[in-house]
Amino acid sequence: MADCKASFLAFCDATKKGSDKASDKTIKKIFTDCKVFPALKMTSNDMDISISSYKGKAKLKGDLDYNNFCAFITHFCAEAATKKKVSDAAKAEADVKKLIADNKPSAHGATAASKDDATSRLTDVKGYTGAHKERFDADTGKGKGKEGREYVADKKAAEGYVGGYKNMDTYNKK
Repeated sequence: MADCKASFLAFCDATKKGSDKASDKTIKKIFTDCKVFPALKMTSNDMDISISSYKGKAKLKGDLDYNNFCAFITHFCAEAATKKKVSDAAKAEADVKKLIADNKPSAHGATAASKDDATSRLTDVKGYTGAHKERFDADTGKGKGKEGREYVADKKAAEGYVGGYKNMDTYNKK
């Protein structure tokens, strides 16, 4: 079940970057994206209760690593069989692991970038004028950050000299 482990790690990373452990939220995402709930005729509430009972029996705190996750799948399928939602817990466990191995994380509610002409024209920084033009680098189109938003006075202007005055600091010199 190396594919199942790869899929498990992909879900963990998708929920929390760099993580190799699954929180309750991650397990719920795995079961939702992989359609485990309909396969076992169980709900997310059943899963929450099952996670709590599993962690209590195993004396675990925090997130589950891959081995604990596999043990939880066994526990969850056994509960499904106990509630007469599935006929065989071992077959259900194999089916769940196959479902997880065959799926990868997907983005729910994510909005795709618009590609129509009006949006591209409005977001092209080359067409900006006035004060907005100063907020973006002309070559790359990337924002300048604070430099683009605030005017930073140079040393001469802070000392009261006019920009065109060429003989600064020469008044007291002979």
